[in-house]
Amino acid sequence: MQNPDEAVNMLFSIIRAFDALGRYLRIELEKDNINPIQFAIMNALYVHGGRMTPTDISKWVFRSKHTITSDIYTLKKAGYVRREAGKDYRSAWIVITQKGQEKTNEIMPHVQELSWRALSCFDEERRNTFMSLQRQLRKHLDEQIVNLQTTRAQGG
Repeated sequence: MQNPDEAVNMLFSIIRAFDALGRYLRIELEKDNINPIQFAIMNALYVHGGRMTPTDISKWVFRSKHTITSDIYTLKKAGYVRREAGKDYRSAWIVITQKGQEKTNEIMPHVQELSWRALSCFDEERRNTFMSLQRQLRKHLDEQIVNLQTTRAQGG
């Protein structure tokens, strides 16, 4: 029989590692006057043709629409994105501006370098294994979240 605390220890070890990664990114990106979520939003826009809905952005950066609202507002205030009206008053598009594209291009080499630094403790084989495992875990958890949301929506 497995140690009953093993899964809990493993879960909190994963959480601590990703919290440390988040702190590392925040500290490093402060040099560029941007936080990791803001960069993730700009990068999402950049790689998706420059225009996305807040809902699509929130799915891409794995944050709720409400959570990213203040980051989008900050990016808009800095001139990195603009908001365009959609078909009706409830819909909108977030569009990366020229200034936002330039900022993303400026920051990208720094993000690439700090990403390699963060993962430098792994050789190529372990990086590949790590990426495979985290994708598998994320897919599994995404399915669990959908199940939980469906159960709650059904009143269960």
